[in-house]
Amino acid sequence: MEDLITFFRRIGELKTLKRTGWTHRNVPNSESVADHSFRTIVMAFLLAPRVGIDQNKAVKLALVHDLAETLVGDITPIDHVPKEEKHDREKAAMIELSTLNGSQELLSLWLEFEEGTTKEAIFVQQLDKFETLFQVAEYQEKYRDIKLDDFIPDNEKQVQHPLLRKLLKMIRETTKM
Repeated sequence: MEDLITFFRRIGELKTLKRTGWTHRNVPNSESVADHSFRTIVMAFLLAPRVGIDQNKAVKLALVHDLAETLVGDITPIDHVPKEEKHDREKAAMIELSTLNGSQELLSLWLEFEEGTTKEAIFVQQLDKFETLFQVAEYQEKYRDIKLDDFIPDNEKQVQHPLLRKLLKMIRETTKM
């Protein structure tokens, strides 16, 4: 039971861990990793049935996709950590978190997300990037003097699902993104 309390405390740190990309650009009151994850989870819940994938699996994948950041932080390209090293750090973190909560399901789901081995994982990977682009649009609307254009090309390239592309087009038409 003590391990569960430790696990809950650790993941609770995601509520105050600011997303690195926004802090590097001095976005005021920027979102936390938990904020990002929450909207990604809700999006997975609502969009999975519309695109014909398993809703339960999509929600679970969205739920675990950033849990490792509680131990390794929000590593971004700005940090110049090689992709393989980032993956190894996050995998070690997920192994530790899975040990604390006594379930290998978190690790299994995280690996599925990372490897993109299922249609749900591929969709949630794209949803993760879509949510980031949505946040870019909101920040650019709210803070017109902060330029976040460098987030757009790489994230947009990874959002390929037709529904997400359609939603992204609507966001572009109604914001300054």
